[in-house]
Amino acid sequence: MTFGEKLQQLRRRQGWSQEELAARIPISRQAVSKWESGSAMPDTENVVAISRLFGVSTDYLLHDDYAGDQDIPAVKDREAALKKRHNRDMAMMVLIGIQALAFFWQLAGSLIYQNHLIPLLGMTAHILTVIGFEAGFRYRRNEADEEALSYRRTFYRVGVWLVSLFPCAAATRVFWSFYPRPHYELTERLSPLLLYLPLCLAVTLLLRPKRPADREM
Repeated sequence: MTFGEKLQQLRRRQGWSQEELAARIPISRQAVSKWESGSAMPDTENVVAISRLFGVSTDYLLHDDYAGDQDIPAVKDREAALKKRHNRDMAMMVLIGIQALAFFWQLAGSLIYQNHLIPLLGMTAHILTVIGFEAGFRYRRNEADEEALSYRRTFYRVGVWLVSLFPCAAATRVFWSFYPRPHYELTERLSPLLLYLPLCLAVTLLLRPKRPADREM
């Protein structure tokens, strides 16, 4: 579609006559007629005025092979990037949501139902979630830009708080079952937290977003 055809189409969508369009630019009606017929082209100033008037880009007006602003390479690239980010956001929400549900399921099993099978099922859900995330990440490793790596760090920074409590509790139970000396019951009860909190804080700090100064180094 030529510049003249696009201009005529945009004008008719607004329901304007050539005189009305000319008054808004402003320019003579004869100039508008020549532009639409293709016998003349507007100068740069008028092209910019037309793009602002109709809310389209100058690239769209001046390139015959662009059927709309969405065909402009920069716009297409931005739309593709936004779609990719949306898909990543949705995947993160689903996976972290599953981990959160598994975490509360484990808490309910341990504190309310006193059933060790329930935390084990929750841990299985955690493991499958991590495997699913890594499988998706590695499947798209050719798209592993800095943004993808940032999503990965965020996933594990959040995930470590949801996943590691019950493994820490299991590890401390094993430790105390083999510990030969007498100890306070309170120490045994608090020991999972004493292992859990430093572990989570360490992973969170280790995977914190990089500052611009860090990237330059």
